[in-house]
Amino acid sequence: MGEANLPSLSKYGLQWCFKQLGEEGFQTFKDLVKGKASELAACSFPWIEVDNANVEHLAYLLHEHCRGPLVWKISISIFDEMDLPALSQKARDHMERGDEWHYKAHMMTKFAMMSDAHHDLKTLASDCLQMDMLFGAFTPDQWGFRPRTVVVHGESGVGKSVLARTVLLHWARGDLYPSLFSYAFFLHAGEIQSREESSFMELISREWPDSLVPVMDILSQPERLLFVVDGFDDLDVAFKEDDTHLCDDWAEKQPVSVLMRSLLKKVLLPEASLIITVTDVGVENLQAVVTSPRYLFVAGMSMERRTQLFLEHVKNGHQKIQVLHSVVDNDQLFGKCQVPVVWSLICQALQMQEASGKSLPHTCQPLTGLYVTFVAHQLTPRDAFGCCLGLEERAVLKAVCRMAAEGVWGSKFVFYGDDLRVHGLTPSELCALFHMDILLPDGPGERCYTFRHPSLQEFCAALYYILEGLEREWEPHPLFVENIRTLMELKQISINAHLLQVKRFLFGLMNKEVMRVLENLLGCPIPAVVKQALLHWICLLGQQAHTASPLDFQDCFYCLFETQDEEFVRLALNSFQAVCLSINRRMDLLVSSYCLQHCQYLWKIQMDVREIFSEDEVTEAWPMIPQGMQTKVLVDDWWENLCLVLSTHPNLRQLDLSGSILNECATRTLCIKLRQPTCKIQNLIFKSARITFGLQYLWRTVIINHSIKYLNLEGTRLKDEDMGMVREALRHPSCMLESLRLDHCGLTHTCCLLISQILVTATRLKSLSLTGNKVTHQGATPLCDALKVSQCTLKKLLLGDCGLTAAGCQDLASALISNQRLTHLYLSTNNLGSEGVNLLCRALKLFSCALRRLILNECNLDVIGCGFLALALMGNRNLTHLSLSMNPLGDDGMILLCEAFAEPSCHLQDLELVKCHLTVTCCKKLSFVITRSKHLRSLDLAANALGDGGMAALCEGLKQRQGSLRRLGLEACDLTSDCCEALSLALSCNQSLTSLNLMRNNFSPEGIMKLCPAFAHPNSNLQIIGLWKWQYPAQVRKLLEEVQLLKPQVVIGDGWYAFDEEDRYWWKS
Repeated sequence: MGEANLPSLSKYGLQWCFKQLGEEGFQTFKDLVKGKASELAACSFPWIEVDNANVEHLAYLLHEHCRGPLVWKISISIFDEMDLPALSQKARDHMERGDEWHYKAHMMTKFAMMSDAHHDLKTLASDCLQMDMLFGAFTPDQWGFRPRTVVVHGESGVGKSVLARTVLLHWARGDLYPSLFSYAFFLHAGEIQSREESSFMELISREWPDSLVPVMDILSQPERLLFVVDGFDDLDVAFKEDDTHLCDDWAEKQPVSVLMRSLLKKVLLPEASLIITVTDVGVENLQAVVTSPRYLFVAGMSMERRTQLFLEHVKNGHQKIQVLHSVVDNDQLFGKCQVPVVWSLICQALQMQEASGKSLPHTCQPLTGLYVTFVAHQLTPRDAFGCCLGLEERAVLKAVCRMAAEGVWGSKFVFYGDDLRVHGLTPSELCALFHMDILLPDGPGERCYTFRHPSLQEFCAALYYILEGLEREWEPHPLFVENIRTLMELKQISINAHLLQVKRFLFGLMNKEVMRVLENLLGCPIPAVVKQALLHWICLLGQQAHTASPLDFQDCFYCLFETQDEEFVRLALNSFQAVCLSINRRMDLLVSSYCLQHCQYLWKIQMDVREIFSEDEVTEAWPMIPQGMQTKVLVDDWWENLCLVLSTHPNLRQLDLSGSILNECATRTLCIKLRQPTCKIQNLIFKSARITFGLQYLWRTVIINHSIKYLNLEGTRLKDEDMGMVREALRHPSCMLESLRLDHCGLTHTCCLLISQILVTATRLKSLSLTGNKVTHQGATPLCDALKVSQCTLKKLLLGDCGLTAAGCQDLASALISNQRLTHLYLSTNNLGSEGVNLLCRALKLFSCALRRLILNECNLDVIGCGFLALALMGNRNLTHLSLSMNPLGDDGMILLCEAFAEPSCHLQDLELVKCHLTVTCCKKLSFVITRSKHLRSLDLAANALGDGGMAALCEGLKQRQGSLRRLGLEACDLTSDCCEALSLALSCNQSLTSLNLMRNNFSPEGIMKLCPAFAHPNSNLQIIGLWKWQYPAQVRKLLEEVQLLKPQVVIGDGWYAFDEEDRYWWKS
């Protein structure tokens, strides 16, 4: 190494030594160096600058004016004079380690071109908190564990790669990890991915500044090596290979993917340390590879910083307000701006819109419009008029967009020369079409390319479908419903964040203004076929709303909001009758309001509203907004507007806010809007909602709004004073409430006196549920006294899990005898036992008992209780629905009941016997009931071990052509394929059965194949078949689909219990 080069190579080593001295020690060093004037006489040294020189400047002066070895010799002698032997030895080491300093100088030169390289370390740490965290990344924790792997993760483009390069720069300068690592290497994943085979030695040699690589010296202390792997996501495809072959030899040639897996799994150089950058999406894949990592999250720019930069960017005061409303208030768009690249892109787009004379929208700016503005500006038309792309330019643009689309579908975001060639692209064509601000070279040597940000790739992917439709009859892609048969496959698209954004961009491209810009750019009209495909997708969601999740609806609404086309939105939402939404961001309010007002036939909506009314990061930005621009918090306005949409919708009948968290102000706003004469809502549901502080407004609303008939406050903690408000509201002559649910509201027997007063005075109340409250015998007494009063008009009473025992049944029986109106009684999950059931049966025997539906699930009813119940049923002609599920009836108890069920005087229509410990023994009696009963329409025997023998016995009863049974539940009954032949024969004969549940049984494919002809038989009237067809092979699924093709009315699926739920399971609604 030449002496002339030494100053530039060792300057930073001397800086590091000076920093170890501290302020006082550094001043002493400067005083002592003046005493070396004779040794430095030949150097023309500027002594006048020494007194005021800082660490960096003194190191510069010494190296600029003196020969390298002399600088180190003088410094070492001064350290010895200052009695600093450790620092003196360190300086000797620095002087002797020529290779190490040679490499560090190369790394400083390589990474000093980055934009923030001029920052000193303190400034950098204050600007970038993640850099501050990296200082202690390899520090042992409180238990003494020192990680060898540090994972730096965050959104795409948030600055992870810049951070990785900064680590290398400041390590080379001696500011970071000076005592930990002798060598640090930067491995750019996108670049090394392009190499087919290599040894690890060759990989790191490529980082060395010349051909003489001291490999043995580098690898002699592997614990002092740091490898920075930038862009793990780009290795993801390679990491899907088999992990059985790993390499522990750094000199052995292997595929690069094997080397990288071996390095990350600590098979190759296990003592070395790693820093790996990865996107949040890729963290899950990385977790399967790394060992005991420490995770550091790169959050991007803070809310305050983003707001400050936007306001600084816009000079005009009026436009500042517009930016606040258009961009800053759009938390989805503004959230993306925490990534500096996206922030820059948005700012450029805003400038372009301003330059074109286009004013910003008063409400939130759709993302697509900004991206169209940016991309259109980057395109360079070559035609004579400069207004639209020529055919060649359009072809290049289409090729770029096709590459983007294939990349998104294949999770590929780094493109190599081969990728460009496959799509017929050359770097010169790209440069001519774009100002190199969209597709950029990534890494040294320009071996690979990436889009400026993944969101730009997503936008170009969406644009591809528009360009594809210009040239030929459009070929459907899996993004669209022409190739998608089920909603499950559509959901898979929503799971992938990149495909989700492509879909939203695609809807945004349907915006009329955006289409006009594109048509001007492309020089031709946009075909309607894409719009029709998108319309089809939305309509399909509306038709299958019962299987859709809140995320599906939210995705749909955001897609439609991007269009800003009211006519298209109205047409798309025409089939929506029910909607389920999760609202936890301010923007969700605006988007939901926009779409809900166009759902013309909507009658039911469920919304989970959370977090939007609490203090959030928006308050962080408040001090940054100048006085005069601080307007009313938009969340209040948007919530009020959403409430207005709900209260004025002509067809909306049910509003479900279960799980929502509303503060007093939000509850008041909602209730005031619900009082409007235009409000047609009949059912209000606040199950497990936190609205306690606004209950007084709700009860006032129930009085004023005569449309409200049903109110559910399940899970809302109520006090005695709250029950006082309930009583006053329900006894008001204007209150039209008919059904009230107060399940699990923390009520005790002391509240029951107030409730009994409600029952006597609230003459319109027909249904009351107190399930899950501690009513006990003490509370049941006043309730039953109220039921005996003639003014009580209650028809349905639910007292499930209320701590009732046999002691309370005497009062209940007395009430049932006196009350001629009560028809529905729910007593499940109370330990009534046989004694309690005996008391109830005394009332059931009487002709005056009006009870029609009785639910006694999980009431500890045994064979003795079955005897009492059987006697009561023989003389009862009113009871039509009975549920005894989850009681230990056993076969003996069931046989007793069957004697009653078979009697002509028993009018039972619906019988629930789920998990009642039944076996094959009682099935012959049940078969006899099926044959004899003229009234029994539904029988559920789920979760009983009937077995194939039991099924064979039941089939004897099912064989009759014109029986009364319409619905039979046989889920989890230990059935196998051995019973399928008998069942198939019975179903082929039976013309009355319309619903059959066969879920969770052990049928083989051969067994189902025996049943399919029966399902398709002309005599069979089955319409609902409970069967999870996806568990069977394709051949069987095809047969089941053929049944549905032959009989389109037949539904085969796992939602058997969802049909007729409101009527049969009345206590749940």
